[in-house]
Amino acid sequence: MNRKGPHASPLRFLVAAACIVVIIAGLKAAASILTPFLLALLLAQSIRPFPDWLMRKRLSAGLSVLVTLLLVLVGGVAVASWLGVSIAQLIDRLPTYQVGLANLQEKAFAILAARGVNPSKLQSLEMFSPGRMVDLAGRLLGTVGQILSNALLIIFLVAVMLFEFAGGQGKSVKGRYGVERILERFQDANKDVRRYIAITAGVGLIETIAVVILLALLGVDFPFTWGVLFFFLNFIPAFGFLIALAPPATLALLKSGWKISLLVVLGYLIFVFVGDDIIKPKFTKKGLDISILFIILSLIFWSWVLGSVGAILAVPLTLTAKNLLLQYYERASHER
Repeated sequence: MNRKGPHASPLRFLVAAACIVVIIAGLKAAASILTPFLLALLLAQSIRPFPDWLMRKRLSAGLSVLVTLLLVLVGGVAVASWLGVSIAQLIDRLPTYQVGLANLQEKAFAILAARGVNPSKLQSLEMFSPGRMVDLAGRLLGTVGQILSNALLIIFLVAVMLFEFAGGQGKSVKGRYGVERILERFQDANKDVRRYIAITAGVGLIETIAVVILLALLGVDFPFTWGVLFFFLNFIPAFGFLIALAPPATLALLKSGWKISLLVVLGYLIFVFVGDDIIKPKFTKKGLDISILFIILSLIFWSWVLGSVGAILAVPLTLTAKNLLLQYYERASHER
């Protein structure tokens, strides 16, 4: 039976589109299960170069993995515990920050009124009211708290994945059909993504240490918390550091004035410039090869599918999907 008729291509497209819709619906329905797994996979890929480095230093493979697993378990529990305490303290201080925001708003309204502008007629300023901003901050901190509730599961998954990576090092999945063939294609498509994650995590760790030191020296509250936030948001190109900058800059403005807040902003800009424009190009020959518009769309899409964690995972997931599609079209062109 000949299936290559004039309606074959449209029908094939419709079937593929229907499959994609079903897959997206399934991902959205299973978001609460997938997000810890995907976040653990991101962390595991970030830590993966460390045991490789230990083996290059002539440490045995087994001992390298054991040292890495020990650091992951001890360090992960310590970081999660410290972060949990910091977030609890930050939530308790939100009413204090709301008072500071209200005082800052009054000063801003006074400046506008002195220049003949009636602030009450500017409806766009209502979204920046202290109550709304503190409520938004509380919801964001609640989301982080939900992620921390899965911290032990994520740490365990990271340890298991690192063990699997070490066991499968140097091995490639070969096969013509079934699961083996799917895994082989996924490995090929994920090669560039693994390199991107490793480089971004390494540079992000250096930037995070610099951020924590800067905030501690300037007396900004909860420097470690903002450092961890910076590390994860560093995986969002172009926009992540802006989101990470807003809370510490605002706290510095409320507590110490605009000069300290300006130093925080300048410090972040310098660190990001050095990391993204000087250090990263030394380790990668090409960029992400996706436009800013595509990054924005991927952030919106994966945030809708997986929630707030989807924004952190957006670029790696988009790059993987893009590479898989390129593989499909290349294979299809060879079969014609």
